[in-house]
Amino acid sequence: MHTDVVSVDVGEGRSVTCGTMRETSALHTTHGLWPSTQHLHMQIEQQHPRFYDRLKIHDGDRTVLALNLGGSAKDLFLMRPCIHPFYTPDGYPVTEMGAHNFPHHKGVWVGHAQVNGVNFFHDLPDAGWIVPIETHMETTEASASIHLILEWRDQRGTIIATETRRHVVRRKRQAHVLDILTSLHASHGSLDLGVDNHAWVGCRTIDALDYDDGGQMLDSEGRHGPDAINSNPIRWVTNSGAIGEHTCGITVMAHPDSSPVPVFARFYGTSLLNPTMFEPLHIDDGDSWAFGARVIAHDGLPSASEINDLWSASDQEYLQPL
Repeated sequence: MHTDVVSVDVGEGRSVTCGTMRETSALHTTHGLWPSTQHLHMQIEQQHPRFYDRLKIHDGDRTVLALNLGGSAKDLFLMRPCIHPFYTPDGYPVTEMGAHNFPHHKGVWVGHAQVNGVNFFHDLPDAGWIVPIETHMETTEASASIHLILEWRDQRGTIIATETRRHVVRRKRQAHVLDILTSLHASHGSLDLGVDNHAWVGCRTIDALDYDDGGQMLDSEGRHGPDAINSNPIRWVTNSGAIGEHTCGITVMAHPDSSPVPVFARFYGTSLLNPTMFEPLHIDDGDSWAFGARVIAHDGLPSASEINDLWSASDQEYLQPL
């Protein structure tokens, strides 16, 4: 197994170190809801749009998702990394970018509105930036991994914290599975994460799947609709509906080591797994705090028992401070 490491200039005096695993192991066996099918090798494509870098994961001739790295102070549109679009295996996008009512809702993202008094959630001139400084990549026949090292900087550029974030994408016959494992490090002094609805791993669905436009919302405890689900501790929440004649959906679940967790669930298609919804979190200087989530873009309408199988699937990455 060989790794190529290159330094990519992304502007504003910073560079990204990219490690690409060129040789891979044998077929990665998946478990749970839908078995793997034989495709070509998963690939990660580096793209360089005008103001930010983007990494696209492909499975053969199909795109699975795009990770928009963001972090450039030139553009308020991408103050932190986000994943969009995220496609089902049949090619239907299930996320929304820069939603009409809340433009800071961008696909799948990580953020918090109160970290030592700094807002790392909303797109505002005085908000903080989450800046990728290193990127490492690895692929196998049935999976792709992107590992980011990030700096959480306030509006003046002062580093408040650092973060390691691992994205692991797997293929299943009727679903694309994304694991996000994040570890926030109190690398520059202790951290206080305040109580706020606007925090941690979020997902914004496209209008066709949200509750307000006729979609269905169901959680792990059998509750239906955002009014019943909002603010309750859950293991997972799913939004599903029809795009034209095609049924599909997106499910967000907390890692078993992070469950259950309160969810901020809204009728317009936002679900936020939020461990600081009711209690603040303190991280001592030098310590780390880890959280994991699994996001699934699926065709069809899986049953609650099938989703439960995926929540407890043995292929989930081990959650620990990275």
